[in-house]
Amino acid sequence: MEYVKYKRKSNINILILTIFVTIEIIFCFTPLGSIPLGPGIVATLAHIPVIISAFLLEKKYSLIMGGIMGLCSFIWWSTIGLANPTSFAFTPLSEFGNFFSIIICFLPRFLLPLFTSIIFNLLKRKLNISFSAGAAAAFAAFLHSVMVLGLIYLFFSKNSNVSESLGKSFVNFIIAWAGINSIIEILIAGIIGMSVIVPLKSLKKI
Repeated sequence: MEYVKYKRKSNINILILTIFVTIEIIFCFTPLGSIPLGPGIVATLAHIPVIISAFLLEKKYSLIMGGIMGLCSFIWWSTIGLANPTSFAFTPLSEFGNFFSIIICFLPRFLLPLFTSIIFNLLKRKLNISFSAGAAAAFAAFLHSVMVLGLIYLFFSKNSNVSESLGKSFVNFIIAWAGINSIIEILIAGIIGMSVIVPLKSLKKI
């Protein structure tokens, strides 16, 4: 009986994971996952399926979602987005990219669901579940942005070729990127996290 329950739970997790992976691919490779904010500036929704998976799935499955996000990002920046001046940060195939580009592309995405899960589990012990989910989603998105931008600065700030290709100081580039893309993505994560947690709770006990 216990084995049957375990298999059923495992099958449900795999089914939900498959749905989230499909949504992630759609968000990464179609316009549905992008919010244009200006020339060369686009806020992405790719982090949303990963964050929601952390609310709904067991940790090992949500971590897989983080890896899928990193892989989709790597493929996009290595193909469709390769001509973008910021592609160096996410793929070694870019003119100024290197091994560290792979770390930037995968590590923050892999840790995103872990951040979400830890913060959510801490907050929901004392706070309303909707607020806890919204706060966890927003703060996890914030930590993700800090990691991405921090690693870009750590690995590329002294690269004169990169600074020259951006046509501005590296610090100004980081501030502009964080000030627009990241803030919008954090707000979106918080709003969606707060909105979906109750319906998700009715589908699967959290």
